[in-house]
Amino acid sequence: MASKLPNMFCGTCSRRSKSTKAVKYCTDCEDSMCSDCVDFHGSIKTFNTHHVIDINVIEGKPLVVNKSCKVHPDMVLEYFCTDHDTMCCRSCMASDHRSCEKLMPIEVFAKGVKDSAMFEEMAKDITTLNSAVKELEEKKKKSIVSLKDSKLTVKQDVKNFKTRLLKRIEDIEAALMSEIDKLHTDISNEANDNLDKICNQKQKIQNITEQFKSVSKHGSESQIFMLINNVKEELNCSAIDFQELMSAQKDVSLSFKEFDSQAIMKSFGSVEIKEAFPNINYKPFKLHQAQFLKHQRKLPTKFELDVKFKVADSYHVGIGVTKDNRLFLCNWNGSTLFVISDKGKQLATVQMDGEQWGIAMEEDKNTAWVTLPDKKSVQTVDIAAMKKGQLIKVPTECYGIAIIDDQLAVGGYGKIYIISKTGDLKKTLDVGERTVHSLSVGPKNQLYFAQDEKSKLKYIGLDGTVTSVSAEDTHNVIGVLSDRIGNAYFLEYRASNIKLFSFEDKSIKTILTSKDGLTDPRGFAFSKDWSKLFVSNYNAGEILAFSCK
Repeated sequence: MASKLPNMFCGTCSRRSKSTKAVKYCTDCEDSMCSDCVDFHGSIKTFNTHHVIDINVIEGKPLVVNKSCKVHPDMVLEYFCTDHDTMCCRSCMASDHRSCEKLMPIEVFAKGVKDSAMFEEMAKDITTLNSAVKELEEKKKKSIVSLKDSKLTVKQDVKNFKTRLLKRIEDIEAALMSEIDKLHTDISNEANDNLDKICNQKQKIQNITEQFKSVSKHGSESQIFMLINNVKEELNCSAIDFQELMSAQKDVSLSFKEFDSQAIMKSFGSVEIKEAFPNINYKPFKLHQAQFLKHQRKLPTKFELDVKFKVADSYHVGIGVTKDNRLFLCNWNGSTLFVISDKGKQLATVQMDGEQWGIAMEEDKNTAWVTLPDKKSVQTVDIAAMKKGQLIKVPTECYGIAIIDDQLAVGGYGKIYIISKTGDLKKTLDVGERTVHSLSVGPKNQLYFAQDEKSKLKYIGLDGTVTSVSAEDTHNVIGVLSDRIGNAYFLEYRASNIKLFSFEDKSIKTILTSKDGLTDPRGFAFSKDWSKLFVSNYNAGEILAFSCK
């Protein structure tokens, strides 16, 4: 929709150099008209179907709808193709829509449009989106205020930490001073004890010295001889005691060795950025559906093998495909998840926490959700950084996985668990005693599920109601893919068949078999535009890439 505003003067008169106030506006001519020109306009048969409204109704409001073809800008959009869910001009019709069965003038399709479900859905989507944008704006404003508040809070936290740190330093200082006093007291007591022993030893030796000097000077030879023999043993004992006393002596002092505070404490801490996605009540299901129909075009029923390639030491089950046709291959023979181009070139590997089975892609959030049956968990993968993420525990071994209503649907034995993306169990759906190997979301949020058994093709609603949709039985179904129209492709691995269930006539048609190269297939996936089909031949460890028509 353009933003052009109507002229408040009559367009026809203005082109004739007259200034006449406009009273009406023709949305088809995109021109304002005065009273006289309105009468003239209405008298011309060609303009009989034109939509004329009061000029005051649209004052200040955009009301010009772009009628030019995007592919052929010089051509006007005249037709609507239901096969491709798109408007087209005559050139588009001739080049791209020759074989389309449902191609009619826009005027035919537009009749009663205000009473149609499409109009109601569009009005609802616009209202919902408008409310969501306003809500996001308000939350962003609050977020900016909260960010400023968090800055002040963090700064105060730093100051508080500094205060606590200084208090801790004072406590450490007091404890160290007390330790110094205790060490000094203990060492001083020991040193004084040793000093007393030295003084006693000194006194003994001094007594012997004085006696020896006195007798030597004034005593007879007999007295000297007797003294020598009497003192000899005592002198030897004193010498031995002194030797022991001397060897036990140490000069002790105290010193302080400080730690390298610059190396240990370079900062008080770090400032972390915490992120959280705003919880906006918005589900753009209808817009996604229209986009899906536009990309999908006609239902692919013919397949031509483009290339096949092997991935060494791996057995692949689930396949996730990005918009640029990167393949994320779940490996049932180790913890390595492989990322391969659609031509077989290995682009990356991601080391997971276990063997992988199913995968659900959420490319707008750069996330893949992968089931690890042996770990009873779902693990995230950052498909931009090629790194594994958190493990989310589920109640039991899990295989199939799909994203529904911004939650995860995970298949276990006889159960489908609806869990939040943080792991909270929201609902348990009972589907009977078989392992749910694959899940796919249908047009009305029903879950098509694959169980290894002979049965009708089934889906289950979030209310727990199981519905059989096929007229004939399916056998050993291990994979299922539904489109937004309600058709379902499913994989019968023991028969090496891929079949198509038509929602329109409820028929089942075999589209690929072992003759097309399928050998024990366990997983398959379409590209985003449904132009390519990728199939994993499990035992051969190879991927088949088909072009779809």
